[in-house]
Amino acid sequence: MPDLATMVQAALDAHAAGQAADLARSEQWLQVRQRYSELSVNLIVNGHESLARRIDREYQALREAMRVAVESQSGRSVADDYALWEAVTEFQFTVGHLERRHQQIESTSRVMAAEQLPKPANADDPPKRSWTQSDLDDAIREYKAKRASFYQRLLSVLGDPKSSLSSKRSARKQAKHLFGRNVIARALGVKSAKMVSQSQPWVAMAKELGLERKTGKQAGTGRPIRIGQDIAIEQASMNAADTDDHAAADAAILREERDQTLRQIRKLAESELPKAKESAKALLDSFNEGEMTDEQVRQNVTILMGSDDNFE
Repeated sequence: MPDLATMVQAALDAHAAGQAADLARSEQWLQVRQRYSELSVNLIVNGHESLARRIDREYQALREAMRVAVESQSGRSVADDYALWEAVTEFQFTVGHLERRHQQIESTSRVMAAEQLPKPANADDPPKRSWTQSDLDDAIREYKAKRASFYQRLLSVLGDPKSSLSSKRSARKQAKHLFGRNVIARALGVKSAKMVSQSQPWVAMAKELGLERKTGKQAGTGRPIRIGQDIAIEQASMNAADTDDHAAADAAILREERDQTLRQIRKLAESELPKAKESAKALLDSFNEGEMTDEQVRQNVTILMGSDDNFE
């Protein structure tokens, strides 16, 4: 992904001849907003609060300049709005400097990620029991059969060359939530999720649905490798053009989900709870690696904060 300063400049260049309202509603500016959120949260969870506060102040100044430009209805183009360009220049200078130092900031993080996070309980999960591989294979076949119509709908999206990239991204996300290895292990009360990995019925489903399999790990990291196509689909969905109605709608949903998750991680990091930043850093790392879904991150934040609030 381009750095934030470059994204801001590209958005301004694309809408220089238009009105501020068009810029504010553009897909490019929505991407700027999300990239800002990611950068700000990353600084917070790594213990660089003063840097985060600086970028936040200048972003708020930029937002205010944008609001004034939109509401003034002066007829000036974006290129002719001096106050807006001045706010943009200040913001670009700050974020450009920070992103050039990004690797250094990462390597000098003042926070070590927590090694353990709470595991959200699910009252509907059955108690753990012992399985033979044969019985488990049959149970997985039955699990799939009960959800056959939904399974076929997922396959129809994933296998249709006319499906938008973001639709495929959404389908894979739903597939993981319903047919993922750990999901099935919990649903069937399997003591060791490894048995699901060894089940031929599940392996066949994972191949059809493009699910990650724990056999593919980065050497020495213990983290699953994200499938390159999934990353490409996710990126494409975030960059979806407004002319593709389905893709744009999916991108908006995915972006809102991510923004909401980042807001909750930030609220946790800024809280007075013990080890708050450590837990927030662990959640952000797992989220960015694709090891936790939006819902799982929010459930963890709810447990850690000791509240059922949405933390908006």
